[in-house]
Amino acid sequence: MLETMSQRITKAFILNRLHIIVCAPAVMWCWSGFLKMRFHSIDYLIITLAVACICQWNRLTDVEEDTLNCPEDLKDAQIKSRAIKVFCYVAGTIAIFLALFTEPKWNIAALVTFGAAVGYFYNTPLIPSKPHLRLKNMFIIKNLSSGLGWSAGLLIFPMLRANTQPGWSFFAAFFYTFAMVITYEVMWDIRDVAGDAKARIRTVPVMLGINSTRIYAAILQLVCLGIIISGLVKARLTPIWSFHVLPSIVILTLLIFFPRQIKFNRDLSHLLVMALSIYVCLGGFLASRFG
Repeated sequence: MLETMSQRITKAFILNRLHIIVCAPAVMWCWSGFLKMRFHSIDYLIITLAVACICQWNRLTDVEEDTLNCPEDLKDAQIKSRAIKVFCYVAGTIAIFLALFTEPKWNIAALVTFGAAVGYFYNTPLIPSKPHLRLKNMFIIKNLSSGLGWSAGLLIFPMLRANTQPGWSFFAAFFYTFAMVITYEVMWDIRDVAGDAKARIRTVPVMLGINSTRIYAAILQLVCLGIIISGLVKARLTPIWSFHVLPSIVILTLLIFFPRQIKFNRDLSHLLVMALSIYVCLGGFLASRFG
């Protein structure tokens, strides 16, 4: 009975994208420790609400591809459709209100507008009469918008609101996060290649093939390693930054030696996100104590 209950909780956690939602403030807190920036407490709430809104909205819009990729997830989302829509409208409104009225500056307003547009049009058509004209359907733009959206939300937004100036370490964190987010999304695209091809979504695996996509993702992880290692060698980053080398090594190992697991083991993608949340929390703790 305990095992069944545990399985149900885990299933509900993943179905509702809570593992992705939790990961956002965890990564943000981690970077605050490494960058020695004190992000405002309310910003963690704003980012969590924004990510939750986008994640839930995506569950309603990915109908064609999810019919094949994850039919159980789609069925659950359709059952909860009304509740999800209400949550998205309320959470999105609260997040925007808190962001703009607690720090009424033009740069914050511009960033919030950009984030809201990327989050909404990622899965929603730019023109209602053309359902496939959305960021998710655009080759490479799909990945760049995700990478930029996450990096801006987790780093630029709290940095601006903390009224601090970015240094070399900030840009290292930004481009590391940018490349890492794109890598994760590309790996999910490998997993979802069948449904995406059917839905005519022009992902990297659909357009270039899985093997080329693996090379593409591996190059991104080599970029991540290059950012950290070069910063350590040139003494622009403190030794604690070596903590960020391990995730890239793990991903490279999966890409090189376990491509079938990436493609066919859907649970692996969820496990990687949950493991990352735990890992970055540890990293944030170590950076705040020994960084």
